[in-house]
Amino acid sequence: MFDEYVDAITAYRKAWQGLAAEATDKKYFKNLKPTSLGWKVADRAELMQRLDSIRDACEQIHFGWVNERWLVTAFVRDPKALPWGLRVIKLMERRPGSTDATGLDHLDFYAPHAKGKLEKELSLKWNEEKNGHHCKWISVWFSGGEAKLRGDTVLQVCANEMLEYEEMLLS
Repeated sequence: MFDEYVDAITAYRKAWQGLAAEATDKKYFKNLKPTSLGWKVADRAELMQRLDSIRDACEQIHFGWVNERWLVTAFVRDPKALPWGLRVIKLMERRPGSTDATGLDHLDFYAPHAKGKLEKELSLKWNEEKNGHHCKWISVWFSGGEAKLRGDTVLQVCANEMLEYEEMLLS
């Protein structure tokens, strides 16, 4: 299954390089670091099948129940298993009632000052989004799909969520 992720990331990266080449601030977009691959699945059965196919290649796996669906964040052991330095795969069930396409949904990029940069990019379609109080980002849509520009990583979001439960447990 890694081949499917590798192929999707490779195609996405080519489109991202096109975005960077056309941007006002080419260097900014060219140098953004991708931190995770977001992969949407149709249902729980596919989520578990995909997780089963990568589980032994991972060091850590976090399940989160968000918006009535499971999100699985997996840290891949081998730093060369995925292109572009990616080591995190997010497997996401579709939301109930959704007909969103499955497969590569987005890549997350570490971009703590993205809003100021995006305000100067008049040709890009983007908006600010959030999912609960731990998770916020800016979505950018381009010919290759969607990018989520974040001031943190999904690993930090997972850690924050777990720390919130620790606080509840200890209070």
